[in-house]
Amino acid sequence: MLSRTAPIVFDTATLSLFSKRLLNCPKFKLKFKPDFKEAAVLVPLCVVDGKPSVLFTVRNMTMRTHRGEISFPGGKEDPEDPTLQHTALRETQEEIGLNPSMVDVLGCYSALPNKTGSLRVHPYVGFVRAEQEDLLTKFNTDEVSSVFTLPIEYLIDPKVRMIKQFRDSKQKYTVYKLPDNIHGDKELWGLTSFILDGKKKNWLFLFSVLRKIIPEHYP
Repeated sequence: MLSRTAPIVFDTATLSLFSKRLLNCPKFKLKFKPDFKEAAVLVPLCVVDGKPSVLFTVRNMTMRTHRGEISFPGGKEDPEDPTLQHTALRETQEEIGLNPSMVDVLGCYSALPNKTGSLRVHPYVGFVRAEQEDLLTKFNTDEVSSVFTLPIEYLIDPKVRMIKQFRDSKQKYTVYKLPDNIHGDKELWGLTSFILDGKKKNWLFLFSVLRKIIPEHYP
């Protein structure tokens, strides 16, 4: 069991604990369109500048959808993909040049719909063993304009998290303020923030990868 006061480290014991916690994920009754497609993303845990962190991408402004938005690497399932885990790793390699052999997949959290319900998105949590420079510089410029990381300690800080109705959303959910050194959008919102910290209802968070793997660090 992790201590709330102890610093978070991504050592073997902690990563094994994350895997065990991801074996028992909650079941949600969520709405999807009748013709929804399957998709998968990778929530990449990594160590950057000696700090346990999470990696994010910024979508290229030339993309047809969600241009300029912050996201996790991932995308729609291809007919040739043997599993959705393969989908997440394949898309990650295509977007940020990360070989699947460098990712230790710890587990998968509960699937959730995108905004329109046209996709059922499966978030896979993985620890990335690649060198820091390889993580941040080998991205596909046709799809990604930049890659950045945020320390776990930053993401669990209540001062950077807000519950708000963002843009044209009908729901209130967690939105993160971003540090000044992150170029572009200054808030982390949408599906990416929803995966990290979900939606609040009756004082409960209905969807939250971080609260699942490190519940000790939340009140």
